[in-house]
Amino acid sequence: MPTIQSTDIFATAPNGSKSPDSITSGDGSIWVQYGNGAKSDGSGGSSTVVQYDLLGNTQNTYTVAGSDDGLKVDPATGNVWVLQNQDGNSTLTFIDPKTNQASAPLSYASLYIYGADSTRGYDDVAFVGQKVFESYTNPVNPGDAVIQQLANGTAPFGSLQTTDVLRFGDTGTNLVTGETNQPLPLADPDSLKSMPDGSLILTSGSENSFTIVANPGTTQQSASFVTLPKSAGSLDDVVMPTASSGTFYVSNQNDNNILAVKVDGLNTHDLYASVGAAVDQVDPTTGAVTPIITGLNASHGLLFVPAASGAPDLAALFQTLSQDLAQAFANLGVSASQAGAFGAAGTVPGASAPSAASLISLISADTSGALAGLLPVVKG
Repeated sequence: MPTIQSTDIFATAPNGSKSPDSITSGDGSIWVQYGNGAKSDGSGGSSTVVQYDLLGNTQNTYTVAGSDDGLKVDPATGNVWVLQNQDGNSTLTFIDPKTNQASAPLSYASLYIYGADSTRGYDDVAFVGQKVFESYTNPVNPGDAVIQQLANGTAPFGSLQTTDVLRFGDTGTNLVTGETNQPLPLADPDSLKSMPDGSLILTSGSENSFTIVANPGTTQQSASFVTLPKSAGSLDDVVMPTASSGTFYVSNQNDNNILAVKVDGLNTHDLYASVGAAVDQVDPTTGAVTPIITGLNASHGLLFVPAASGAPDLAALFQTLSQDLAQAFANLGVSASQAGAFGAAGTVPGASAPSAASLISLISADTSGALAGLLPVVKG
């Protein structure tokens, strides 16, 4: 059973922005999209995309036209993909964190309808190796695509070309009952994520279901699904954790903030879903639902960061190391100014260099391992 270690407000909406939704991470940053009430068909408004460091400090802020519901960092290039207008007149913008520049929006190829008759769009994006997949909203007729692969790859330019991967009316296996050749719940395609094994997982909000697509875009492709009970709340996003402990970042939409919830005891074979007032643990083999994080106010975007790279652990490590180093130097009779000179030049003016053994003895057990890497510098 998962145990919550701490719950903190990671960030609040910047002035003039509201409705946090999609969350993603990459290269030591957490990225959050604020919808601001922009029209989902591109007819008005803009969204705010904020880049935070792991302590919740704002690094950069971007204004992108339209409703930017999909937000992901491409692990291959480091670029941030911003999908605009999920219910019509969709475009795609890139943010380059190296230059802090946003690209001009790219449009989809001629088969995609723009203008007043545009009622479908692209909601989310997922990466599997060099392959790029997008969820395609508002299907009407059997055969309408709900997941497409972007033929342009991870560095697209020009018109965006797509091929169908999964269609409305396709069938698969009900993971709870074991029944095969069952209609997949694909009426309301929404969040799309890649799983640790390279599968895709797609949520359907109106059906409170998620569909797992194994080997997407290949001849070995297969699909399965789980439908949550109505009592679970309204499904928005879902993740499969890559470690048994870490931090969930949850967009708490109606409170205009992002929560950082440190958890351990996670089952890496289960799914964790944002369902409005809670984040639930879902056993995909039985359909059993267990609330883990409760008291939320319209949870939407959900991100999991393993403990090794989670913000709370990193912050605690640096804070503890800094405090213990300061105390160790003080115990050795080294002033703060001398310690600063040591850090800059590798020696302490007016004081004999401390031995490695005496310094380690003054550092707590929690940080002695980290300090060991600095011993060659101490010996100087």
